[in-house]
Formats: sequence, C-alpha cells, structure tokens
Amino acid sequence: MSVVKTTEEFSSRRKVRYGANSESKPLTPSTTNASLSPHKAYHGKDQDGQDAYFIEFNIGDFDFKEITIRTEGRRLIVTGKSKLAQSVEELSREFKRDFTLPANVDQYSIAAQLDEETRQLLLIGKIVPEPEKQSHTSTTSTEYASSTFSAVKIGSIKENHTGKSYEYEIFLGSDLKEGQTTIEITGYNTLIVRVIKNDWDRNGDFSYELKRQIKLPAGANPQNIEHGIDKRTATLLVKVPV
Repeated sequence: MSVVKTTEEFSSRRKVRYGANSESKPLTPSTTNASLSPHKAYHGKDQDGQDAYFIEFNIGDFDFKEITIRTEGRRLIVTGKSKLAQSVEELSREFKRDFTLPANVDQYSIAAQLDEETRQLLLIGKIVPEPEKQSHTSTTSTEYASSTFSAVKIGSIKENHTGKSYEYEIFLGSDLKEGQTTIEITGYNTLIVRVIKNDWDRNGDFSYELKRQIKLPAGANPQNIEHGIDKRTATLLVKVPV
C-alpha cells in the first residue's frame, strides 16, 4: 500500500538530508501538519461581549508572521509558507485551509489570534444583525416599495399605469435579488431587461441570468428610465415616464 506524504512531511525529511549544516531544526510531521489538523467552528461571544463566529485549528510550528488570511466572497482562505533551509538547495513548506463563512458573518471583520503555547490559530468574525424591515416610499431610492408576491413565477411582469409613468414589476426570486441590472432600448421602442448574478460553489463559478423584453406603449419616454430592486420582495421595478 502506497502512502501519500503531505507537502510539509516531504519537505521536512528533505531538510534533514540537505540541511545538515543549517541552524534550523528538522521538522516532524506531527508538529507541522497544519493542512490536515482538525478545525472547530462555533458561535459565541468575543472579548467585547458581541456575537461572533469562531474557527480554530492548529498551525504547528508555523510563525504567526508566516500566516496569510484573506476572504473571497464567503470563502475564508488561510495560507502559511516558510523557508526550511538554505544550503545545497532552498526548501520551503506551506499549507492552505479553505472555509465557508455563514451568511450572517461580516467577511471584512475577520481577526486572528495565535495561542503560542497550544499553537491554535483562532479566527474571529463579527455577526451582522438582521436589518429592521422598513417601508420605502421615495421613488428616487435605488430600492422601491412593491406589492407582496406569493408563489409567483420568476420573470413574471406586473404592469401599472399611474398617469405620469408606466411601471413594470418583474419578479426575480431569491437567487437574482442580489443581481446586477442592465436595461437597453432597441430601435423598436422595446426594453431589454437583464439581471445577472455571479456565484460560486466548490465546483467552480456559475451565474444566474434573467432576460425579459417589454414593448413600450405609445407616449412612453425611454430617455429617463428609473429602476431598482426591492430585496424584501425580490422584485425589480422599472419606471418609464410618459
């Protein structure tokens, strides 16, 4: 049966062979295998008594200054890299850990602490409180108040005429309510509405897209169109003045 060695284990053994004259101590897999050490993730209170999300795992004998922490969307990526020896050849060891943050954790608030005695790296993220529901009445806002929908088909359009404008409410659903909206006008006085949301999972990047065409009635002025997404009702409102 073949045994697959981790990068750290392989590097440490090569260091014993090539780095015999180095002042650095040989590294053993039991103290350096930060790639495979189990992690704990849990909710609790931070030192200020605020709700927080914690992730911790053992980084072995990596120095704190050798650790890099970054976020990509909901991904929290922790990497470590250090040089082992400089003799016949230069060797290094490294690890990478990838975690998914819950939706209610502020990815820009991540802080890190290292327990020098236990070698446990603690990552702390603040919990974002749920926003209070508020009604929107201003038509100049990027989000508009809209009708309440239940069991509505994605892409369905509800049309209203207020006398000053034509209003089109397009139901987006939960997947597209965070998307980016573009609106084009064709030469036939037709609106082309697109909503695109890019996302990712462990298999790679992907995207959602909705496209609708709206034939404008006579008298509509397509030069000053307003649009915005009401995230509470997952609805895109397009207002075309008369």
